[in-house]
Amino acid sequence: MTEDFLHHVWKFRLFNSTELQTAGGEKLAVINPGVHNRGGGPDFLNARLRIGGQLWAGHVEIHMKSGDWHTHRHTDDPHYKNVILHAVYTHDREVNLYREGDLPVLVMAPYIIDRQQERWQQWLQANTWIPCQTRIAEVDAFTWNLWKERLAVERLEQKCNRMRVLLDQCRGDWNEAFFRLLAKNFGFAANAEAMEMLAGYVSLSTIRKLRSDPFQVEALLFGQAGFLQQSYADDYPAALAREFAFLKAKFALKVMPLSAWNFGRIRPGNFPTVRIAQLAAVLCRHEHLFQAIIEAAGANDIHNLFTASTHPYWKEHFRFDVPAARADLQGGRSPGVQSRENVLINTVSVALFTYGRERSEPLKDKAMQLLESCGPEANAITDRWKKCGVVVKNAVDSQALLQLFKYYCTEKKCLNCQIGVHLLRH
Repeated sequence: MTEDFLHHVWKFRLFNSTELQTAGGEKLAVINPGVHNRGGGPDFLNARLRIGGQLWAGHVEIHMKSGDWHTHRHTDDPHYKNVILHAVYTHDREVNLYREGDLPVLVMAPYIIDRQQERWQQWLQANTWIPCQTRIAEVDAFTWNLWKERLAVERLEQKCNRMRVLLDQCRGDWNEAFFRLLAKNFGFAANAEAMEMLAGYVSLSTIRKLRSDPFQVEALLFGQAGFLQQSYADDYPAALAREFAFLKAKFALKVMPLSAWNFGRIRPGNFPTVRIAQLAAVLCRHEHLFQAIIEAAGANDIHNLFTASTHPYWKEHFRFDVPAARADLQGGRSPGVQSRENVLINTVSVALFTYGRERSEPLKDKAMQLLESCGPEANAITDRWKKCGVVVKNAVDSQALLQLFKYYCTEKKCLNCQIGVHLLRH
């Protein structure tokens, strides 16, 4: 038995009898259990109870033992002076607010439905991938859809914290903060930190000055990344090196260490050279990319902002001076659908949601619509959810299920999960 489970029982009124009585023998009717308070203060706020024929309005505090009231030092805390009921699993000590007998006690143990408690204990001890795995197929689509939407929003809210840190670093400049977040995402897992470092070495204002000439933007990014500090045989990288030498002197640039980049154990299409070329192509399309995203009419227009093709050199190369084993005959390497949607999911939707939360509420809905327009992410976690029979139809679903697994299932916070609550109640 845990206090969280007692909160669950009280919140959903999962009692074995409608004839509740306080420890003092007074009849108790729960008209409204109150609002579950996950912050400081009493556990349930603004409850309405009928105790011994008298209607009461106030707060409810729940403990495993009534003596926990003193252990948690509630006696002298003014937040607890309006508590009208002390609900406990066992009653081991009298507690008073102002005078003897002025705080009614409900001993919950005799009223808890046995099968609810047994099922909860089984989940806590389960060795399955998720606690409710054997029963998850019983959950209807309506319950799933509501919960997944809330989880996706919760995940976006958490990611907003990263955008806020970048905004502080960029002194409130949304465009610069978006550029840094975008650059990091273009590094994907293997080179995310290196791409974020590169964004710190290259200011967005400098890129804007050069964007009318994509070759100069490429030279700037590759040079600052440290890739143009050596001699090359191919004409393209040799020309980039010459151009960067000019830009470096003009803008007094400092080059990041080449050792920051990782080429090992990743697919050639994910090499940092290819990703830098793709980032340059996207940045050259719009002088004010973030503003273009905000003003885009719909999700399709946002998708189109990230379809820019790279220099033809990357049709047959993944690295400078190293011809590819298989040429891409379709022209410059624009980010593939999966890569583009990864950027939309982890960068664009986050930036839109953050901006919407602080500047324009409708953009929060636009961020959700963008997630709906993207296919579901394919990874080990979403694959396991599919094997459990859970529908994963778009990025809203996959983001939600990643959030659910990481912050609820692995922590066994089933009582805070709408799926867990649904299965316990039915």
